[in-house]
Parts: sequence; structure tokens; C-alpha cells
Amino acid sequence: MQINLMPDLSLLAVMVIFILEYFIVRRFFLKPINDVLESREAEARSAQETYEQSLSRFNEATNRIEQRLHEAKRDPAQLRDKFRSEAGVHRQSLVERTTAEARKLIMEAEQRLSRDVKEARDKIVRDAESLARLAAERILGRPL
Repeated sequence: MQINLMPDLSLLAVMVIFILEYFIVRRFFLKPINDVLESREAEARSAQETYEQSLSRFNEATNRIEQRLHEAKRDPAQLRDKFRSEAGVHRQSLVERTTAEARKLIMEAEQRLSRDVKEARDKIVRDAESLARLAAERILGRPL
């Protein structure tokens, strides 16, 4: 038995059928699948980019809002501290003024009291002298 190594026409027919089959499979099966895969990949890429852009905008907006919130919290705290210090100064001046007025009133009352005491002592001395003279006149029975 001898093997014929020379190609015959059937080999050529198989090769032509294989090449035709390759073009048909590539054209009607592989190309649509590759197109779908590429479009899905492009959609995924664009969705990822959109997500990253949205996340970036969200983070920027969040940072701006947090900054404004921090400023909004800081401003009332500064205002509150300012009002507290102003109230402390006002309270201190009010206490000093009230203390000064109280001291003035006390000094005036002490002066008035001293004057009244002096007048009362002078009156007691005069009254005592007149009562003593009156008592002496009654005891002696004659004017002095």
C-alpha cells in the first residue's frame, strides 16, 4: 500500500469551503459579537467616567457645604463671644457706676446723719441747759 502525498482537488475544495466558512462566521457571527462587546465596553467606560465626574462634583459640593457650615458655625460663635465680652464690660461698668452711686449715697447719708447728730446734740445741750435752768427756777422758786 502506497500513500499518495500529492494533493488532489478535494483538498482544494476543503480549503475553499474553510475560507468561505471563516469569512461567513467572521462576518455574521464574530463581528456582531465583537461590536456588542466593544459597545458594552465603551458604555462601561463612559459610565465609569460619568460616575467619577459625578463623584468629583459631589465631593466638591460636599466640601463647599461643609466649609459654609463651618463658617456659619464659626460666625455665631464669634458673635456670641463678642456679645459676651461686651456684656461683661457693660456689667462691669454698671457695677462700678452702681458702686460709685451707692458710695455717694452712703457718704451723703453719713454727712446728713453726722449733721443731724450734731444738731441733735446741740439741741440736747440747749434743751438740757434750759431744762436745768427751769428745774433750778422751780427748785429755787425764782427766775435765774
